[in-house]
Amino acid sequence: MSNKKVLVSGCGFSFGGQARKTWVNVLKSVGVNIVDVGGPAVSNQWILNQAFLKLLEDESINQVILQLTSTGKLDVEVDPQRQIELVDTDSLRNFTFQGIWPSSCSVDHASKRLYNQWLVSPGLEAQDIFCKIMLLRDWCQSRNIKFAVLQAYDISWTESQRSVLSSIISNISDPLYDQYEKSEFYRYHDHQGQNTVPCKQYQIDLAASICQQIDSVFLPRIERISQSIKTII
Repeated sequence: MSNKKVLVSGCGFSFGGQARKTWVNVLKSVGVNIVDVGGPAVSNQWILNQAFLKLLEDESINQVILQLTSTGKLDVEVDPQRQIELVDTDSLRNFTFQGIWPSSCSVDHASKRLYNQWLVSPGLEAQDIFCKIMLLRDWCQSRNIKFAVLQAYDISWTESQRSVLSSIISNISDPLYDQYEKSEFYRYHDHQGQNTVPCKQYQIDLAASICQQIDSVFLPRIERISQSIKTII
């Protein structure tokens, strides 16, 4: 039905390989060809790097959707000692993903508390994200690859960064999670365990919106899913 092969990279807000279903799962279920290189609780470093590495590997991809996450996250390579000391004892992020510990906002270990106190550099992080987005956008444009960026959470851009990115990040002033909190779907959210992955009703609605950027031929199928969910709730 469509010749689109879509690369998606994001955090748990989008990642399809977890218990909670996301808009990526919805789009896959209706036939969209998606390559998902995101991960649960991962940082923007992971999101941007994995997207580019996959693009180098797979020349058949013709569309990219990046979903930026919140800043201040830290991904850590894991060895047996770190597994015992950092991962296994953590009350929030006691898991690894593809060899890394996505520590996110966890501060159980003293090393994370010290990192947050002395080493976090939000200005440098935003600058790094900005540079990578611009380079990725230009790289994709030179190869006729459609490129889009969604912002899931607020990022403290400088005015000069924001002025450039406003034409690239469609919702730079209205992050997805802010939209979710204001939506009719938020009342269905399970707030247990600090899990911020939106509920399935919102994910279906978001899938329909994103589908319009990919190929509207899939929209009727998403609408049928939406109607079936509404009859249940």
